Amino acid sequence: MENNPKNHTESQSRRENRADAYGSRYEDKNRRESTGRTVGKNGSAFLQKQAGSTRRQRRKHRNRKDAGRKAVLLCLAVFLILVIAVFAGMHFLGRSGQENVSGSQGILRLFSNSKITDAAPDVTIDLDSLYSPYAVLIDKNTGTVLGSKRSDEKIYPASMTKILSVWTAIENISDLDASVTMSADYYDALYAQNASQAGFEPGETTVIRDLLYGALLPSGAECCMQLAIEAAGSEEGLVELMNQKVEELGLTQSHFANCTGLHDDEQYTTTYEMALILQTALENETFRTVFTTHYHVMSATDVHPDGFTVWSTFFKNVTDEIVTGGEILGAKTGYTEEAGLCLATMAQVGEREYILVTAGWSSEDVGSYHILDAFTGYNLLGEALGLGDESTDAES
Repeated sequence: MENNPKNHTESQSRRENRADAYGSRYEDKNRRESTGRTVGKNGSAFLQKQAGSTRRQRRKHRNRKDAGRKAVLLCLAVFLILVIAVFAGMHFLGRSGQENVSGSQGILRLFSNSKITDAAPDVTIDLDSLYSPYAVLIDKNTGTVLGSKRSDEKIYPASMTKILSVWTAIENISDLDASVTMSADYYDALYAQNASQAGFEPGETTVIRDLLYGALLPSGAECCMQLAIEAAGSEEGLVELMNQKVEELGLTQSHFANCTGLHDDEQYTTTYEMALILQTALENETFRTVFTTHYHVMSATDVHPDGFTVWSTFFKNVTDEIVTGGEILGAKTGYTEEAGLCLATMAQVGEREYILVTAGWSSEDVGSYHILDAFTGYNLLGEALGLGDESTDAES
């Protein structure tokens, strides 16, 4: 069979068209694959870029959170500093602004202890039934006056002075357990004035801490004199420190001329200011321990090889310390002819502590009416607080 030229030409043409079509499809496939690879590479770079951006945003977010926390802590610190500054300023103003106690009786002394305390009970105690002509009853934590009787009038403190002298000595002696030898220089003067003594002899070597008990419990004048030497070099030096404390407390009706309480016209206070002195002294743990002790056994010495025992002049004169709703915890008595019978006490009644100071009882009757006044005052307080009707009288 012969080939038809025309047919041959058409077949060749169809083959060429198929080849062109196949080539076009091949080129399209290669183009798509190439494009896909390009897009894949660009997509990977894009994702990496996006991931880096996310990490940077997270770091910024963490930094902002850290900065926020630091700002909050800084604000809290500033707030606390401002609160402390305000309270300290109010305390200072309260102290320095006390010009006359008669104009400040019953005012809450919220910052007299340099700390915030809960409010004192809202009761008023009538102290007119007490024998003592001068008296004040305050809440120990706040200084709030709950009852008063001529409490802003001048009195002579007698041996209540030893509260201030012992407290001042404690805060100015670095080692209370050091040994000390009793000086012979002041004994003759004490003998001449018939001053009360604890029982230490001139030249006797003892421990300073024992002198604290000797001064407050049996009211030993020789202990006060030796404490003055140890704390300030002399009685005059200690008295200067005592009056500095009076100024620091903002007291304007008190001045001290000696450390023993022996009479001096230039040594005076009021029952109210004496109560504030005791209130602040009780913040010192060493003073509080001594003040609330009923009796103490002195260390053995060369003169007293077995030691000797001293009793509180208050607790040795009572059968017990129970009052309505509580008990008397500590006390310091005082007496001179000019001052009369004086007494500063601290008691717990209910859940709180209180201070009662009385002064000025003087009569031909030698009964311990200042001690009776203490029990009467706290019993009245307990009754006003609804803590019971029973009271315990003291034996004189």
